[in-house]
Amino acid sequence: MHDPLKMVVIGQLTLDDVVLFDQAALLDSPGGAGLYALAGTYLWDTAPVGFVTRMGDDYDLTDLIDKTKNSIDYAGINKVDAPSIHIWNMFDRKGHRYFIKQRWGSDDDLMGILPEYIPERFWDCQNFLVAAFPLDWQAKVIKAMPVEKMVLVDPHFQGIFPKYHELWDDLFPHIDVFLPSEEELLRYFTIEALSDVRGYVPYLKRLTEKGPSVVGVKVGSQGCVVVDRDKKAAFHIPAYLKDNVVDVTGCGDVFCGGFLSSYVDDGDIYEAGLHGVVGASFNLEDYGVLHNFSIDRGRVQQRLEQFRNSLDREKQRIQYE
Repeated sequence: MHDPLKMVVIGQLTLDDVVLFDQAALLDSPGGAGLYALAGTYLWDTAPVGFVTRMGDDYDLTDLIDKTKNSIDYAGINKVDAPSIHIWNMFDRKGHRYFIKQRWGSDDDLMGILPEYIPERFWDCQNFLVAAFPLDWQAKVIKAMPVEKMVLVDPHFQGIFPKYHELWDDLFPHIDVFLPSEEELLRYFTIEALSDVRGYVPYLKRLTEKGPSVVGVKVGSQGCVVVDRDKKAAFHIPAYLKDNVVDVTGCGDVFCGGFLSSYVDDGDIYEAGLHGVVGASFNLEDYGVLHNFSIDRGRVQQRLEQFRNSLDREKQRIQYE
């Protein structure tokens, strides 16, 4: 007998070689959008959560599984007799980041996630988070989602160009919450970045006309902007930033995990945005993803309260019409 799942996270795993211009490389650091999104739910004690992924034979999650097995159902891990996807995660002296797939690791044709990899009992869950992975596979998973499910999608940066608009038009009716990054939003609409991020609201509203009732854009050091079509509400939630910014890798994925963890409870996009931002703030304080699974939940709640109290909800509201 298994407890009903509150949420299912679907996403890829990678093993990352983190290369810093002034420090020794960190080799075989567990990563991948799926694991970061899962960490984003774990920070908020969202349980039980199901996890669906493909895992290479050189990827070891034994310690993490032992630590979190009372909160996370790992029945959706599909083990593959082949190496994982291996990524160079490189930073230059200006702080710019580069992702380069290593040739000897597996590719998406083997590690892409398909609907048939989702355990049958996971389909009883009402809430799904489809993390960013290549569109050829992500599209199949999204299309398989029954329309009555709550589905959050974080698009993959290589699949959000205008040439894919027709495909996204087919996918949007299956999506309830759509959370691209600023770069992805700019690519989709072929526009330049705006100095005032509140100006993205008209573009987010245009996306809500295609299916999702909630659409947001993650704008890095400026936080997020999110709209709710049905409630005719829009907000800008700033980032929670301190001096200890170590690694921004995966912050958008952790944001999505925190956003949905809150949103499924009360449907409040402002509170969901706060949870996403605070979760991301913990992620960027250290390299890799695993440290997120060891953060005291009391610290997380305390930071949320401090952050919420530092803002005025009405001042963060953006005129919808």
